[in-house]
Amino acid sequence: MPVWKLEDGILLGKILKPYGYRGFVRVAFFISGLENVLFQGSFIFIEWTEKPVPYTIQEILWDDDKTARVKFEGVENLDSASKLTGRNVILSEKTVPKKLLKNLEPDELTGFKVIDTQKRILGFVTGLNESGRQSILEVNFNEKELLIPFHENLIKKIDAKKKEITVELPEGLLDL
Repeated sequence: MPVWKLEDGILLGKILKPYGYRGFVRVAFFISGLENVLFQGSFIFIEWTEKPVPYTIQEILWDDDKTARVKFEGVENLDSASKLTGRNVILSEKTVPKKLLKNLEPDELTGFKVIDTQKRILGFVTGLNESGRQSILEVNFNEKELLIPFHENLIKKIDAKKKEITVELPEGLLDL
């Protein structure tokens, strides 16, 4: 397995509590549409002392599009499941399809720092406007409102751990 750092992952959710006595845990995910990404035999990372530890999914039962009961290999009882309570669930950035990242709740992006690909800070997210066909990221930029279309060609990375969104903007957009 290649060396993998926590920064290379996307925070997908949090383990809420054990479910039953056979080692299941209830997981709340921040984005919907993961049913085709997380399934029996796939693996995710669980954060332990700021380090990603891989866990293989033995069984996953979806309650709705953002909540599931998950049984991990090696977690066999209530006691071992209890040790996972409150831990972050992370997936490699390459594993999550970019189109699913659009499913992040708007209030979960508020306050995120927006940086460009040259690591310059553009501002902070103040909201996500979803009134039209295209979602628009609202960013406080130099005391003005900067509107960035929420599109995979422009949004290059969402790092929930650092609360940062990396964008690659077309030339001249900042001058408008």
